[in-house]
Amino acid sequence: MSYISRVGGQVVGRLVQLIESTRGQEEQGRGGEGHHRMGITRRAEDFPLMISQYGLSSALTFFLSKVGRDDSELLDYGVDYFKGPVVNIDQKVREKLASDAGEEGKGYVSYLALVLVWPLGEAMAGAGLNGVVNGLKLSGSDHVRGAAGLLLRNLQGIQERELLLEVAAMPGLLELKKITRALGR
Repeated sequence: MSYISRVGGQVVGRLVQLIESTRGQEEQGRGGEGHHRMGITRRAEDFPLMISQYGLSSALTFFLSKVGRDDSELLDYGVDYFKGPVVNIDQKVREKLASDAGEEGKGYVSYLALVLVWPLGEAMAGAGLNGVVNGLKLSGSDHVRGAAGLLLRNLQGIQERELLLEVAAMPGLLELKKITRALGR
């Protein structure tokens, strides 16, 4: 059974566009077969497993810790990119997002941007935490730790809320895992 909402369908469409844009880079000799899909595919495999083993807060903390200071603005743009029609996103920013999605050892920024919109972002909105995701701007003085603190304060301490979000988001996370695997071939 497939679990893709309207928002999820939009996000998956954006993901396909992002990965398709890397194929032109491969043809220009910038990488080998599958090079531009490795990072996001690995993150899509790791994240649901980490949630199952350690919980949502720990998985998010780990992934956010992998976002460097230089990548915080890229994460903002990534969230905007996956949310919908983006008029202001620069082609270079899109290429940088595609590069993050493709490079082995990376993919944290593009994957976090993806799941903060759907399915995790949608689950959070359903749990009344919409303001947390909408207010999640990582660039500027707050940087990643401030945003992570805001997100985690809303999850921790209320174990039931965290478990509900895990249950609500997991089917979509598993669909993303399958989709990124299929696109990576």
